[in-house]
Amino acid sequence: MTLSILTNVFQERSERVMAIGLWGAATGVSVAVGPVVGGALIEHFWWGSIFVFNGLAAVATIALAARFVPNSRDPSTPPLDKSGLLLSVLALGSLVHAIIEGPDRGWSSASTALGFGVAAAVLVTFVLRESRARHPMLDVRLFTNMRFTAASGAVTSAFFALFGFIFLVTQYFQSVRGFGALDTGVRMLPVAGSLAVFSLVGPRLPVLVGSKIVVAAGLASLTAAFLWISQIDTGTSYLQIAGQMVLLGAGLGLTSAPATEAIMGVVPTDKAGMGSAVNDATRELGGTLGVAVIGSVALSVYRDGLNTTQLPTVLMDPAQESVGAALEAARQAADSLGATGALLGSQLSDLARERFVDGFTTGSLVAGMVTAVAGVLTLVFLPSHPLPSHTDDDESHDRPDVSVRR
Repeated sequence: MTLSILTNVFQERSERVMAIGLWGAATGVSVAVGPVVGGALIEHFWWGSIFVFNGLAAVATIALAARFVPNSRDPSTPPLDKSGLLLSVLALGSLVHAIIEGPDRGWSSASTALGFGVAAAVLVTFVLRESRARHPMLDVRLFTNMRFTAASGAVTSAFFALFGFIFLVTQYFQSVRGFGALDTGVRMLPVAGSLAVFSLVGPRLPVLVGSKIVVAAGLASLTAAFLWISQIDTGTSYLQIAGQMVLLGAGLGLTSAPATEAIMGVVPTDKAGMGSAVNDATRELGGTLGVAVIGSVALSVYRDGLNTTQLPTVLMDPAQESVGAALEAARQAADSLGATGALLGSQLSDLARERFVDGFTTGSLVAGMVTAVAGVLTLVFLPSHPLPSHTDDDESHDRPDVSVRR
């Protein structure tokens, strides 16, 4: 709800742009603070201390929100759309489940095809239900406004790429390069810092040159970053990886914050909660699918690479699960089988690291293709500027504003 509150508090576009920039920069700060604090807690305390820290942070935030955040609400107070909620959970749940199980069941298997079919059928049902509901959870008519639709697609693709990258690069740092939890968190700082800086700059640029150019430039930066990332190997210098992260963070900042401002500029202020919810849902949807799709692609490539060797089954079976499981199997072999086990374990460790990097680079290419397609669609469909804001008559509250100019 934070974004909808900001939209109600800062109704002038110049003020709203600055507020959304700071809001986006906070995301960059959290990306930096989370892994570093989490890594420090894991290395010095038990793993559950992370949840204690988050709980205390939440209590402090609740107290500050109660003191400083103004109250705002939709005066029509529509009831909860329970059927829309259920259908959306079933659609996305079945889709993500089908993607995650793809490497195990086979991408061309009947069960995988059934999973995708169920997801598509439920999603169509959800759209039809929401288009006819008196009080929909998601007013699908908003998507008739191409500024809203294109901006939502840009945010989805950007977070698809980001979450997939974070999922794999964390394993790369820890399993391939051997860094600890805290060291890994510290090494994530370039992407977080770059994201924070460009989240402050990004929302101001559309006022000058239009949303189309800024968002497309951000997606181009993301594409370039992933093409560069696809060139890494087991010995790539951290300085090069840091440069890749800076380019990635810049692309995300130029994409996310301006697209968010475009989304929130479409909906009336009394419907800002729905606009904020859609913006957040696009981030979560993109992130969830990014981990599922890019992770599944990387795992498939990793497993295919392992199948090229003839190491003992007792080592290969656990190695199929993940690179971390392969390294653990190699360690156990070295501890229990003496010199022979040490030799086999070393071969498995080297092979698992190399094949994981193959999966990582392939997943990066997938992410780059997604952001590249999103960039082209942005140039085609995203209008540069909105027309003057919505009127305040009753009719404007009953339907989304669909007027834009290129």
